[in-house]
Amino acid sequence: MEFIIEKKNLLECLNHFQSVVEKRNTIPILSNIKIFSDSESSLTFTATDLALELSETVLANVTKKGGFTVASQLFFDLIRKAPDNCKITITHDEELKNALVLFNNSKFNFPTMSIDDFPVMDKKDLNEKIDLDAKELKHLIDNCKFCMGVDESRQYLNGIFFHKSNDFVSTVATDGHRLSKCSLEKKVDLNFEGIIIPKKSVFEISKILDESNEKVLLSFSKTRLKVEIGEITLITKLINSTFPDYESVIPQEEDQIMQVDCKKFSETIDRVSTISNEKFRTVKFKINENLCVVSSSGNDKSTGTESIDVQYKGPEININFNSRYILDVLSLIKDGKVSFNFSKKTSPTVLKSDSFKNVLFLIMQMRA
Repeated sequence: MEFIIEKKNLLECLNHFQSVVEKRNTIPILSNIKIFSDSESSLTFTATDLALELSETVLANVTKKGGFTVASQLFFDLIRKAPDNCKITITHDEELKNALVLFNNSKFNFPTMSIDDFPVMDKKDLNEKIDLDAKELKHLIDNCKFCMGVDESRQYLNGIFFHKSNDFVSTVATDGHRLSKCSLEKKVDLNFEGIIIPKKSVFEISKILDESNEKVLLSFSKTRLKVEIGEITLITKLINSTFPDYESVIPQEEDQIMQVDCKKFSETIDRVSTISNEKFRTVKFKINENLCVVSSSGNDKSTGTESIDVQYKGPEININFNSRYILDVLSLIKDGKVSFNFSKKTSPTVLKSDSFKNVLFLIMQMRA
């Protein structure tokens, strides 16, 4: 195999694979990236960790077709350090199992492994399909991913639940302490109960979407999901479990509503929480008519208090939150008014914003 490719194109492609390839593997070939071509004008790069497979096609001048695998990290480090704007020539000797990399006055040899030993994920029977704009899928993923769980004993929480809710495509993520639900304002004709996309795959999809404005095709079954975005294809295994009945924890009565400026409230909480216990990051809200007093205390008996004007009429509310959970939500909403919808004392609090439509955030209160 032999090909010539621009450094810029090669580096941009290789950069997409660095978090897919596991640095330490008991199976050596999983540390490699597969390079293959059956065309004179393009190459396909593939990496996998057996649960996730990422492929990308890039333009190149292929003078001899074929394929090989090479150590991903070492190859990436070399290409990254190559001079800008140079052309890179790579020749693979199948008998010697060696790849020769040439640019300017440099020459490097890399050992290779056969593509015949490179694992391939099953792409069959992905019968459910849906087209979305990149910005729509980005909305569904990016406004939920921060709520994904980290508890290995509850794998079903360690991802995003992609499903149909009231005929709309929706995503939900929760770690048991907070929850985010996002929906699209368009009905879809899908016949499925929902799938749970694993955390690593969620982050990889999100990174690809950051660089794309193209249409996205999702094809899936109960066990696998394929995401096609331009020249990039991602295939992932799904979490084989049942997502909890999240609707049952969303309060239906919201009879005590506080509205406050998002940016100002975020700054207040950030200042007051500076002295809070680092483990729990607790802040207390004392809410009376049109006023919220935010307070916190530290391990060394330090305290902090700040008042902020709000829109609220109703009985006095005293409630504690993890400040990080509140700040995460406010950092997404960014501007405008945010509504805190309080219900019974033991119920979670729902956060919404007119400037952030079709998204609902839910946060459990902390005990004093």
